[in-house]
Amino acid sequence: MPHSVITHLILILVFCAILAQSAFIQPAAAQNGEKPLAFEAVDLNNGADLVLARAAAIDLTAYPVLPAFTRRAEVVFAQGQTRGRAANVISKVGDCNSTEWLFLHAFGLDQYDLGDYAVLQPVVDHFSESFADRTYAAHNGLNAQAVLDSIWADPFACEPGESPLLCEYRVHNPGIAVIMFGTNDLVTLTPVQFDQGLRQVVHQTIQAGVVPLLSTFPRHLTFPEQSILFNQIVVRVARDFSIPLINLWLALEPLPDHGIADDNFHLNGPLTRAGDLSQPNLQTGYPLRNLVTLQALDVLWRAFGAN
Repeated sequence: MPHSVITHLILILVFCAILAQSAFIQPAAAQNGEKPLAFEAVDLNNGADLVLARAAAIDLTAYPVLPAFTRRAEVVFAQGQTRGRAANVISKVGDCNSTEWLFLHAFGLDQYDLGDYAVLQPVVDHFSESFADRTYAAHNGLNAQAVLDSIWADPFACEPGESPLLCEYRVHNPGIAVIMFGTNDLVTLTPVQFDQGLRQVVHQTIQAGVVPLLSTFPRHLTFPEQSILFNQIVVRVARDFSIPLINLWLALEPLPDHGIADDNFHLNGPLTRAGDLSQPNLQTGYPLRNLVTLQALDVLWRAFGAN
């Protein structure tokens, strides 16, 4: 084979060193009806970075808003239950868009109106006690690397040397973690750093016996192209680990201003209350994120119960 062909196309065995360390390693069954990948052709012409090359293959519009139930999620949930994880508790992991007051908080304080989505009442009842909990793994400025670093941990709640992520899992003992990074990451980390950090977050979550429910993040209006790239990385990580994925990016795209506030990166809304799932409130960022997150939790909760 000519040397030029070899340098333009390299067949790469797709595996992740992080995954290889996992006690829950399972063959990766791809989401979205795709067959599991053993090999993948990646064009590394002109020294293209592997992370960028693999991300570029992801079409964000091809992944549905709500997650598919995966065998990996089932295995991790079962492992967590044997270790005493609380099946009715979720943790919020992320940045300012995942802090308490506007994200799910109202559903833990009975300050909500499901509107046309009364079918979600059982899942609200199931997780409601944890919706209003303070999270130690989501706050302003956090990114996928910082959540792994003890310097960002709350000294009044976390043990010496404990990261915000593992502190949150120890304190609240969740069965599921809703994880969304990207908004801060695209201005503070390189794509490779983001990929590495997010993979480590997912790996440590699985190792802790907590099901990772990964989410794409909203468009950053100042950096729209970077938003697409970093969201492609999020989807790639979800595929590689075969974990449930919420495609929040896709849900928000049709909204006015893509559901983003005047500062160009925070979710906007609500017009009434964050827990009001009626129109026109659902034309804003936070209420719509609350809706699709509840719908995603409903998918997982019912699947765990059925299995």
